[in-house]
This record gives sequence, C-alpha cells and structure tokens, in this order.
Amino acid sequence: MSPIIKTILRELGLFIHVPGLMALVSLAVCVLCGEYYGIWPFLVTAIASLGLGQLLYRTNRKTDASSIRYSIMTVALAWAIVPLHGAIPFFLIAKHLAIYPDTPLTVLNFQNPLNAIFEAFSGFTSTGLSVALKSSELPRCLQWWRSFVEWVGGVGVIVLVLSLLELSSNSYQLYHSEGREQTMGLTIRSTVRKIWWIYIIYTLASIILLRVAGMPWWDALNHGLTGISTGGFSVSDKSIGGYGPLIKIAMVPIMIFGAISFPNHYRFLTRRRLGALWEDSQHRVLWMLLILGTLLLLGFNYLSTNSWLWLDSVFQWASALGTCGFNTINIKEWSDSSKLLLSVAMVVGGAAGSTAGGIKILRAISLWKAVEWAFLQIGLLPYELMRYKIHGEIVREETA
Repeated sequence: MSPIIKTILRELGLFIHVPGLMALVSLAVCVLCGEYYGIWPFLVTAIASLGLGQLLYRTNRKTDASSIRYSIMTVALAWAIVPLHGAIPFFLIAKHLAIYPDTPLTVLNFQNPLNAIFEAFSGFTSTGLSVALKSSELPRCLQWWRSFVEWVGGVGVIVLVLSLLELSSNSYQLYHSEGREQTMGLTIRSTVRKIWWIYIIYTLASIILLRVAGMPWWDALNHGLTGISTGGFSVSDKSIGGYGPLIKIAMVPIMIFGAISFPNHYRFLTRRRLGALWEDSQHRVLWMLLILGTLLLLGFNYLSTNSWLWLDSVFQWASALGTCGFNTINIKEWSDSSKLLLSVAMVVGGAAGSTAGGIKILRAISLWKAVEWAFLQIGLLPYELMRYKIHGEIVREETA
C-alpha cells in the first residue's frame, strides 16, 4: 500500500474515534434518565467506532507522507464516515422500542437506516434539518444524542481531534482543509484548544441564560448546545415558538454569538473590550446586516400583515443569518419577500471562523470585491493602474 493511502487511513482512524468517545459519554445520560435500553446501542457505537479507528490507526501508523491535497481527502472522508457511526444509536434504539405498541411514530421512523443516517449527517454538519416528526416524543437519550452530535459538529470533528492529539501529519494542513484560516496561538494545537475553551464557556453561559429566562433545565441544556453551534435541533415540537417571549429574546444573542468568529471572541474575552466583536470589516458587515435585515423584515411583515411582529422578525433574521434554523412562527404564512430575504441570509451565513454555515460573510465580501474590480478594470485607461485592497490589506494583482 502506498504511503499516501496509509497516511489518509491513519488520520481517518483517529477521526473515527470521535463518535465512539461521544457514545461513551452518552452512557451517563441513559443511566441518569433511567433509559437503560439505550446503553447497549451506545456501547455498540463505541465498539464499532473505536474498533475501526484503532484498526486503521495501528495498521498504518508508520508513515510520514503529508500534503494539503491528502489532508483535504482525509477531511472529506472523515465527514462522510463519522456520521455513519453517529447513526447507529438512532437505528438500534428505534429497533429496540419497536416491539412496544405505544412507541411513537417519530421513534419508529428511525428503523429506516436512511432516516437515521440523515439525522446523523444533519447533526454533525450542524444543518438542523430533521426527519423527527415530533422531537418531544423522542426518548431523552436520543434528544441528547441529537444535541450532542450537533454541538460537536458545530465546531468540527477535525478541530476536536487536533485539540486532543498531536498528529504526525501536518496539523496546519488539516486545520485549513476544514475551511479555517485564522489562528490564535503559535501552533495549530494551541489555536484549536482556545477554540474549544471559548466554545465551552459560551455553551455553559447559554445554558444558564436560558434557564434564568425560564426554560426548564433539560430544555436549556439541549438548546444551549444547539444554539451556540447554530444547528437548530430542538426538543420542542414548536422549536423556540413553544416558549415565552423572554426565552425568545435570550436565544437571539446566543445565535448571534454563534455567528461571530472565534478569533474575535478570543480578543473579546482576553481584552475585555466589546469593540473586539466588530473591529474588522467582516464583523462590521455582520452587524450591519443584522440591523438592516431586521428593519427590512419588519417592513415586509408590516406591509403584509399590518403588524410589525417585532420579536418574531428579530428572532427569525438572527436565526437565518446565523444559519441556526430555530423558529418562533410558521414562516409559511409570511410574504414571499420575507421568505426570499431569509433565504438569502441563510445562503450568506455568519462570519468565517464561526459555527455558522453558508458561504460566510468574508467570502461574500471577497466576491463583491472581485466583481467590483472586474468592472473597474473595464474602465481603466491604458496608462492607469489599479491597486487591489481587501480587508485593509493591499494584495498583488495575480492574487486578486
């Protein structure tokens, strides 16, 4: 076997450990909630994940081949295989509960392997789409698993492994292969550890904030995990619409903080200066979009319903721009203009380096600059030159 394939399999083996370790952690939830039937599905997940991970790692550990191309292949394969292991608890728990006549249809649907795989992929990619008809009818161990999977997926499986292990291949290449660029430390390992500490601090703060706002502890735990990860899985059938106004207001800053990049959070926490959250062009655009989009949505809703719907408008715009997926109202009843505006926000997404999805504001700015430069070049006179400047830095023409 070539050294290249061995390197890919070795690093892939490390990443496959993640759902196994997550399953072991989840055993405590099964015991605490009295859902002992969930123990063996999580044990099967742990054995399958850790067993395959160890096999791939130990049989290919003596190799040093590394390049950005192979790192990208490793990351792509990891994101394809890890969710498959994450689907095992959905499938096995549904199969076990199917023998009972009062098992809800929501649970029975996961007997279909495709539904279980879909839910796991949606969670690990923090997409938030779900095949669960009524999430409140799921057993608590599966409610937890959905939230836990989405929480880990929000910051990234690759980032988790890089924070725990010193990989023999280039950590910098793997870090960038997942679409991340900015660093906060001298090494990639110190950077990803800072990311995780920030993530944990904000997660705990989110849970406490939701509890103070009146959400029950179990709901606050799950929504804290899926809110800061901008994923959108809920344990309520009506998402956040099933809670009071104070909880809806509390969820808005959680979703916004999830859409802000980790380097800016790091500067905010270390410098203790609020301005760190908007000191660069990307985040200034983020806050401008939050304000302008909310105003537009308020206007569209007033024209179509003769009501400002201020709380729902603020919430839905923050949820859309952060690609979170939570909702407080049936969007189907809103005007086409409102739906189009929310769709555009979800395509753009939050800041690069955050947990949000979409193309990211940084790339949207770069794309806008490229189009602007293309038109400016058309109007240049033969003796004129252009200076390319983006994010406050001058770049060479070939780079632009």
